Amino acid sequence: MTMFLFGLISVLILQISESKELVGPKQVSGFVNGSITIKCFYSTLTKANKYDRKFLCRESGRLRKCETVISTSNYVLEKFKNRASLVDNSEKGLIIIKLSGLQPSDQGTYRCGIGNSASGLTAVINLAVTTDTTIQNEAELMYGQLRSSVTFLCKSGKQYSSPKYFCKINKGECRNIINSAGSISSEYHGRIVLSSGEDQESFIVKLIQLRKEDSGLYLCGVGSNVEDEDSNVFELHINEDTDIPQGSRMLIGNIGGSISALCPYNPKKNYTVKVWCKWDKQGCHPLIRNNGFVQEKYEGRILIHDNPQNGTMQVLMNQLSAEDKGWYWCMMTDGTTDQISFVQVNIEEGNHEQLAGQIEVVASAGKQITIPCTYPCRYTSYQKYWCKWSNYGCNPKTSQDNDQDGLNINCENQEVVLTINAVEKTDEGWYWCGVKKFGRYGETLAVHLKVESEIQKGTDPDVFRNRNKNFIDGDNISSEEGKSSNILAISLSVCAVVLLISAVFIVIRLKNRRNSELVSVGSFRTNISMTDLDNTPNTGKDNPCINEAEAQETDMGSSKHGPNNNKKGSRENLEYSSFLIYHEPSVNNSDEY
Repeated sequence: MTMFLFGLISVLILQISESKELVGPKQVSGFVNGSITIKCFYSTLTKANKYDRKFLCRESGRLRKCETVISTSNYVLEKFKNRASLVDNSEKGLIIIKLSGLQPSDQGTYRCGIGNSASGLTAVINLAVTTDTTIQNEAELMYGQLRSSVTFLCKSGKQYSSPKYFCKINKGECRNIINSAGSISSEYHGRIVLSSGEDQESFIVKLIQLRKEDSGLYLCGVGSNVEDEDSNVFELHINEDTDIPQGSRMLIGNIGGSISALCPYNPKKNYTVKVWCKWDKQGCHPLIRNNGFVQEKYEGRILIHDNPQNGTMQVLMNQLSAEDKGWYWCMMTDGTTDQISFVQVNIEEGNHEQLAGQIEVVASAGKQITIPCTYPCRYTSYQKYWCKWSNYGCNPKTSQDNDQDGLNINCENQEVVLTINAVEKTDEGWYWCGVKKFGRYGETLAVHLKVESEIQKGTDPDVFRNRNKNFIDGDNISSEEGKSSNILAISLSVCAVVLLISAVFIVIRLKNRRNSELVSVGSFRTNISMTDLDNTPNTGKDNPCINEAEAQETDMGSSKHGPNNNKKGSRENLEYSSFLIYHEPSVNNSDEY
C-alpha cells in the first residue's frame, strides 16, 4: 500500500507542467481487448475553448510528431475506425474519449487537445495496455473551478458494514477529512458531506467552495484507509480562473432578530432550482426552495428574494433563536451544472438596536387595525416597507390614498405603521416589516395577524346556550320575542298563585260559614263575611290574573337570581368571560435568524 501511495504522489508531481486551461489524466491503463475512457477538462470561460476543434492524437518519432486519432471534424484514423469515439460537452467543458478493442500496439503517449494543431492547447496522456490483472486502481481525474463544487462517487465493491472514509494524501499519509462515524477535519467543516449512494456498495462525498489548496490526491473506501486495496483514487485539479463571485462567509444575528444572507451567482446561467439548506454531518436539509416549499417550522420566518438580472439571491430569516446557529448552503442548479456556496451563522444574546414591534396582533373582523414597527436611527436613510408573507414571496403593502378597503403606510417618529381598514378573514397571516437600500434587503421583523369574527368573540347567545347554559346575553335577543316570552311566563305563574289563593279562600269560607252575616245585595241573599269584603285585594277587578301580570311587567328583570343588569360594563364582562372560556391563549412563536 505504501508503494502504491508513493506512485500516486509521483504522478501528482508530474502534473506541474500541464496546461492551466486543459487537463487530462497522466496515466491510463487498459487490458488487452478491453476498453478505456479518457476525460479531459477545459475552461469554458474562454469562448474559443467551447467552439474550437477538439481532438486526440498519438505521438511518434523523435520529433514527437502527433498524428490525429479522432477529432470533432468527423475524422478517425483508419487504425482506430469503429474503435474510437469522441464527445465534446461544451457546457461542462468536458471531452470524453473512448478506445475499445485495445491491443499491445496501442500502448504509447497521446494528447487530447483544442485547436487546429497539436502545438496548441494539449494535455499529455500515457496509455498502458496489459494483461496483468493485479494492476491497482488508477486515479480518476476530477476538475472544478475555484469556489465551485465536486462530487466523488466511491464504489467499495462490497456492502459496507465498516465505517466509510474519505482522506487526502499528504507526505505519504492519507489524512482523514470525513468519515461515517461523524469525524470531520476542521478546515472542511461546513463545506463537505458524506451520504449514501444509489446502492449498498457505494457512497457519495460532496465538497463545495473549492479552494486552491483542495487540489491533490484523495482516497475513499470502507474499513481501514491504510490496508484497504479497494480504495477509490481521485486526482482533483482546481481551475483558478472562475466566474463564480465570492459570497458571504460569516453572519451574526441576535436572539429575536434577523439576518440577510447574500448568495451571488453567474446571471448568464439559467439556474432553475434554488435551495437554502442547513448543513450537518449527515447532509444539508432544505429549509426553503424557490418552488414554494418551506419547512413547516420555518413558515412565516424565512424568505428568498431572487434577482436573475444581476445574479443575486438573498435569503432572509427572522425570529432567530439559539438553534439557528450553524452552517447554511445556497444551492443552485440548472439540471446539469450546479453552484453551491456556504454561510456560517452565529447567534448572540443581549439587547441590540433593531426593528421592534408586536409579534402577535389580534383584530376584530370589520374593524380597523394599525400595526407599528419601530426602527433605530441608523435606518433613517433606508427604504422601509411592509409586505404580506407567503411561501412564494412577500407581497408589498403600499399606500392606496387612504382607500376605505385599502392599506396605507406612513412613517413618523421613527415608526413605520401598517394600517388595514375593515379587516377581513383573508387578511390573516404573517406580515413583515423590513428595510432595504440600493436594492439589497436588510433586517426584517415578522408579525402574525389573527382575525376574529363576532361569533369567535362570544357575542352570539346561541353559542352560549349550546356551550354553557349559565350564560345568556339578553341584548342579542329581539325585544319583541324576549318581552312576549317573559310576560307569558309571569302571567301563568301569577294565575296559578291566584287560583291557589282562591281555593284556600273557599275552604276557609266554608269553615267560617257559621260566623257569617246575611247580607242583601239587590234581590239576592248571600252569605259573605264582612272581613272578606275588607281584605280581598282584587275586589272590583274583572281579571285579576292579567292585572297581576301587568304589575309584574314593570319589574321584568327581577327573579330569584337577582336583577338583570344590562349596563355596558356587564356586557363587556360577559364578552371577556366568554373569550377566556372558548379561546386558548395565543402562543408567542417568535424565533428566527
